[in-house]
Amino acid sequence: MVGKKKSRNASSRQQPSNRAGKNGSPYQESVGTGPAELHPDRLYCDLKSNLDRLNRDMGGSNDLVIRNIVARNLGRKVAFVYIDGLVDTSSVSEFAIETVLNEIKQFASEAELNEAWELEQDVKEGIEGEDPEKGRFSEDINEDEPGAASEEDERFLRLFKEKALAVGEIYEISEWNKLYIHLMSGDTILFIDRIGIAVIASTKGGERRSVSEPESQTVIRGPREGFTESIRTNTALLRRKIKSPNLWLEEMQLGRVTQTDVGIMYIHGIVDEKNVDEVRKRLSVIDIDGVLESGYIEELIENTNKTIFPTIYHSERPDVIAASLLEGRIAILVDGTPFVLLLPTTFNMFFQASEDYYNRFDVGSLIRVLRFSSFLIGLLLPSFYVAIIGFHQEMIPTSWLLKLAVQREGVPFPAFVEAFIMETVFEILREAGVRMPRSVGNTISIVGGLVLGQAAVEAGIVSPVVVIVVSLTAIASFVSPAYNIGIAARMLRFIMLIAASLFGIYGIACTLLMMVLHLCSLKSLNVPYMTPYSPIILSELKDSMIRAPLDHMKKRPKLISRNDPVRFREGTMGNQQADRDENEPHQTQDPNEV
Repeated sequence: MVGKKKSRNASSRQQPSNRAGKNGSPYQESVGTGPAELHPDRLYCDLKSNLDRLNRDMGGSNDLVIRNIVARNLGRKVAFVYIDGLVDTSSVSEFAIETVLNEIKQFASEAELNEAWELEQDVKEGIEGEDPEKGRFSEDINEDEPGAASEEDERFLRLFKEKALAVGEIYEISEWNKLYIHLMSGDTILFIDRIGIAVIASTKGGERRSVSEPESQTVIRGPREGFTESIRTNTALLRRKIKSPNLWLEEMQLGRVTQTDVGIMYIHGIVDEKNVDEVRKRLSVIDIDGVLESGYIEELIENTNKTIFPTIYHSERPDVIAASLLEGRIAILVDGTPFVLLLPTTFNMFFQASEDYYNRFDVGSLIRVLRFSSFLIGLLLPSFYVAIIGFHQEMIPTSWLLKLAVQREGVPFPAFVEAFIMETVFEILREAGVRMPRSVGNTISIVGGLVLGQAAVEAGIVSPVVVIVVSLTAIASFVSPAYNIGIAARMLRFIMLIAASLFGIYGIACTLLMMVLHLCSLKSLNVPYMTPYSPIILSELKDSMIRAPLDHMKKRPKLISRNDPVRFREGTMGNQQADRDENEPHQTQDPNEV
């Protein structure tokens, strides 16, 4: 019988790998001497050696599941290996293990028929000097190559890949480091005895957060979906927005220990290829033990870290990322975080929201002007108060100056100390509200501010005007749709206070001038940070502090997309067609011709 012949050949092949080592283990022999020294990162042909090394490398972890299957009619042993909690258990059971068991039952009869047919063909062709008992399975495995495979092994691999495993993605792998990446990503590993190649079945699953509305960038009008911690879910959300084959995705693993999946997405034909090459170059030189969030990559690839202004934009809204991709920007997705990075970044992006383009241009322009004004108020209002009270009292009307003098009569501190104390207290309250549970965080921020402000005024520590100034500053700092630009304004606020307390308005002016010069010197992926103000690009001012109508913004940003700058084609706007219809003379038809 064919099954007996296979068992006899299998036993002859297994003899070298079953020799005991120094401690009586067959694994010790394969690791200590022979082929393992030549290929320390290659899989072994012996199933037990592979499973022993897997258990040893993972320290016998309890979530490592090994399902052994003995196929006596094949003369082989197979084993399924996966990590509990990372796989879809139904896919593993129904489309991997169950289908393999069913296929093994049918394989013996098919193998006998094939063997008989091959022997019959050999006899008819008059082959001499061949042992008919060996047939096509007589080749021996080269023990010097851990991954060597005979024709019989190739037949088994084809059986499991083409018939037995009913999953979407199937790979072959023969290296341990790549095997561990697939195993920790949620794939199922199939080991086959006497074959130094493992079959990878894609069974990723486990508990994941569903798509929900993003909390950091809320809108009144627009999509309610946001990115999740799964990179594959995030790429799918972007592909639903941009249904084009030119939306390309490149993936890599960063982190020597974490092996975090990182993806680069861009639209081929629109993006500047030099920018893509630069992003690849900066990511390829990252050598760190782990990447747990996109902030790691943001800090490692930015042009400079000697600035308090963010030079890389991040968002958890798919519509924002899709719109930026259409402008020619590059998105960097990191597995394990809902925040996607965008390159190159300009200063304007931190004051723009997706809702600006969903409303009429006049409404979007008004809201955008309010954001820029609120940024300046949050940055300069406390320092202007300190400068006027300390150096420029002549700028205050006399009646108001007398009232301020009465209010500050019992305050023991100068205006700078008052403002500094209240700003520090407010920052503490804001941080406490963010870190505490949501049910009590907002309450602490509101009630704490009211109670402490009122108590400070009644105790004579600060004047009522300082409480008003700090409250307006706090409200204005929340208007910006980007949280990280607000952090920069909060840090600059204290620098402005110090400059105002030393030199008055002149100190504020000098600090502002240095800030503007610093902003103009920054670059994001070799694109000027203050575009389109420095350098001035008149065509892009239509989408800066104000938003022009969509039919006036026909081209993409000049310094970002150089390949396909045209966004709107002539004659594609419905209102233009309506205008042409109105300008054409109406021809009335003669009733006699009807």
